[in-house]
Amino acid sequence: MDNKQEPNSTPGDVIIDYRSFLTWIATSVVVYSLMSGLMVTLLPFGVYTQFSIIIHTTVGLVAVIPLFAAVYLHWQRRRSDAPVPVARAAVVAVAAMGVCVLTGLVMTAMALFGTWVPDWADTVHLVSALVLGALIIVHLAPIVGRYGKAEASPRRAPRKRFVATGVAIILVLFAITGFLSQAQDEPDQFQAFSDDYDWPHGDDRAFWPSRVAIANTPWLDSFLSGVEQVVGPERLRDFEATLRGPQDGGLRAQTAELVETLELDADAASAIDELVEQAVARQSDTGSLKPSALAGSATCGSSGCHESIYNEWRASAHGFAAEDILFLQVQDLLIREKGVAESRACAGCHDPAAVLGGTRYGAAADGSELPIFEANSCVTCHSTVATDTNGNGGYVIRAPERYLFEDRDSGLAAMTARFLIRTYPGKHVAEYKRPLYKTSEFCAACHKQVPPPGEATTAGLAQEQNEYDSWRSGRYFHGDGHRDTVECLECHMPLVDSDDPARGDDVDSYRSPDDGKHRSHRVLASNMYIPATMDIPGGEEQAELTIKWLRGEIEVPEIAQKWTTGPTVEMRIDAPERIRAGDLVNIQLHLHNNKTGHDFPAGPLDVLESWVELTVEDNLGNTLMELGADRSISPSIDAPVVYKADWYDSQGLPVERHNLWDVVGASYKRVIRSGGSDVVDVPFRCPGIARPRLSESASQDTPGERKSDVVFAINNDEFTELNVTARLLFRKANPEFLAKVYDVEEVPEAPIVEIVRATHTIQVTSD
Repeated sequence: MDNKQEPNSTPGDVIIDYRSFLTWIATSVVVYSLMSGLMVTLLPFGVYTQFSIIIHTTVGLVAVIPLFAAVYLHWQRRRSDAPVPVARAAVVAVAAMGVCVLTGLVMTAMALFGTWVPDWADTVHLVSALVLGALIIVHLAPIVGRYGKAEASPRRAPRKRFVATGVAIILVLFAITGFLSQAQDEPDQFQAFSDDYDWPHGDDRAFWPSRVAIANTPWLDSFLSGVEQVVGPERLRDFEATLRGPQDGGLRAQTAELVETLELDADAASAIDELVEQAVARQSDTGSLKPSALAGSATCGSSGCHESIYNEWRASAHGFAAEDILFLQVQDLLIREKGVAESRACAGCHDPAAVLGGTRYGAAADGSELPIFEANSCVTCHSTVATDTNGNGGYVIRAPERYLFEDRDSGLAAMTARFLIRTYPGKHVAEYKRPLYKTSEFCAACHKQVPPPGEATTAGLAQEQNEYDSWRSGRYFHGDGHRDTVECLECHMPLVDSDDPARGDDVDSYRSPDDGKHRSHRVLASNMYIPATMDIPGGEEQAELTIKWLRGEIEVPEIAQKWTTGPTVEMRIDAPERIRAGDLVNIQLHLHNNKTGHDFPAGPLDVLESWVELTVEDNLGNTLMELGADRSISPSIDAPVVYKADWYDSQGLPVERHNLWDVVGASYKRVIRSGGSDVVDVPFRCPGIARPRLSESASQDTPGERKSDVVFAINNDEFTELNVTARLLFRKANPEFLAKVYDVEEVPEAPIVEIVRATHTIQVTSD
């Protein structure tokens, strides 16, 4: 056929396919797209892979029309003499190309203008590309072989130009990708500590007294690499398990303990000691995170991806933890008394970006401004790879590999970052979705608070805030992994209807990947004060929902079979049904922690308080007894029972400003255990019914006269019953604490919430 004229053509245009610039472009684009797409699929995540996605998509969009035009013209020229098998293969190839291009356009549109790229589109795009590539090889292989044997042909030179041009175009596209990759620095997550950084607990304990640690700092990776050469890969695992965990004794102490435990010989121990000193020296250069590494939560919500989750988080205690006015006041007090370095103890949980960035306030070590509202940012929580149950910020961050321009929040760069995340979501999901987040141990890192061990303080035995251990001893813990155990997030992060890309789950037994729900990031608990007081976006709604949560009015259907119903705390009044006027009776209050999985109340017990207000009125509307009235400034003074804690310091003085660094013990602490009960007795003397002959002087203090223990009498025969009302009340911050920590004259008062109420009627007779 080599010397034959092509069908439907004249001798002048026999070799137009090989001379056509359109053919060159179309063929080059197809081959490049197949090669770059395969590279994106096979290569690890990195700058080059991401630029490959960008160039792959751009070339595909630009070449769609020329590509189909070239295919159409080629088919028009060849269809009359094409063998049936070849024609059928061509039809399948064109169909595969159409599907591949169509799904590519769908993916591009969804990535640019939607919220996520469906898995089916990615799968179909890949499969159709593989089919197209296979058919192209089958189609071209015989032709290339046949033309390669031809010694001379008028088409030989044009074909060489065609091949050379195609290869050149492909190489240029790959060269552009490589150039952009080299020009764009890998996002560097780490930085040096500032020259004036304070290391009061040793130069190998960067963030102490917070126990937070970073798992993948360059200095630690280098140190462990050196350790492997000394002890081998088997024993390296022991070093990694300890040194990539929460911070405790510092690198020197932890390594020395490992050397002793593993019984290493003197030479190995000496070599490791030398590595330790090198690592400590390097820690100051690469041991802290840039603010951008943990910041950027707003981009998660503004990108159109996780908008609902971001809005939930922003109004939550996790979202406002760093700008909480009470936290800031207490931190200022701590800094004045102990210094900035000691504030890391609290900030490790309230303000991780600042602590891990090597600062507390103002600018980071690199001069970047710290966005204070980030608090427990999206990246902070979702980059936590390990925790322990010792509390005090005992969690480990693994700085994630960020996408190109992921720290940008507007413009073309931000759009590119969102496009990359949506078209290449595997890395994003792998970085931010871990089974650890479903465990209560994940929460224990911060929701357990004890004075740090090893410090020169007498506070070592004082137990402060601790929801984790009280949960383990509560009614909803049946053992680790037990199907009836209610984990923290199952209560505090109930499922909500969602169209978020993060909806669905394939791990929880009662969920599925397409259940159309996500876990609420409001994390409702007990803090309605800050959302109601501060101008936080969504704060009012958060406060209202928190009050409903405190009362137990929000049900969680997915765990209904293992969680109880009704109010958070049940209360009933046990008292006689009938008494005589003048009798001394006992009003007994029975309180039962019905719903919470930990103690009630929970949290900073020296700041919050819950108490019972008890009133007794007669049927005539007279108030005969009132204890713990919520209209008084300090109702808990005469309340029948108060649930809170009073700490004292080493001098025996009360700790009144949440200065937990001074705590050595508690002079008073009362809570209701999960599933537990409390009984409170309140004696009450029913008034007597006065008789007409009783003179007014009977109440005077006359010498020798016996006083009556009846406080007063009611001169009315219509007095027939007593109405007893008990209300369990709660507020997040007591007035005494607020008055001591605020630097303003008018202190925003914390709202008082009624948790539950109970009533009882007692009939009164004169007989």
